[in-house]
Amino acid sequence: ISFVICKKQELEETKNYVLRSYYLNLYQQYDYFETNGEMRFTAPVQVVYALKQAINEYFKEGPENRYRRYVENWWVLRRGLKDMGFKFLLHKDQESYLLMTVMEPKDPNYDFKKLHDLLYERDFTVYPGKIIDKDTFRLAVIGDIHKGDVSEFLRDLKFVLNEMGLTVPIKY
Repeated sequence: ISFVICKKQELEETKNYVLRSYYLNLYQQYDYFETNGEMRFTAPVQVVYALKQAINEYFKEGPENRYRRYVENWWVLRRGLKDMGFKFLLHKDQESYLLMTVMEPKDPNYDFKKLHDLLYERDFTVYPGKIIDKDTFRLAVIGDIHKGDVSEFLRDLKFVLNEMGLTVPIKY
């Protein structure tokens, strides 16, 4: 599912463009929906239902409450990681309160795949870094995550680090 925000007139001007994609033709999708009130091809039903549920949960919680929860989660996570000795790619003032990029330890016992797998066994997922010239991993605090979940993650992370043979606080 995608959201498209555009000027209707400019979208309609694409009507006669040479087709480059049968399925991903934005004008045809728009025209079919306007004419028939439904998606041009079989809808991704599970994705539509998931989006509907996410929107319902968002409005039930309220935007201010959700934002406050995300910020609280972020601060708990950042403080906990900092107390364990982790360093961050960005200064706290540059982060979004949704996602953080953590510098990987230089310890020879550290292995991202092992960290990932051991945390995954405990129902937590960490994401590999996407910075080409930096060894990092990423953590997010969005979704149905609460302060207690973040505290549990930090406890399990410390356990996993010890299991991997890393000392806490982490040394760089």
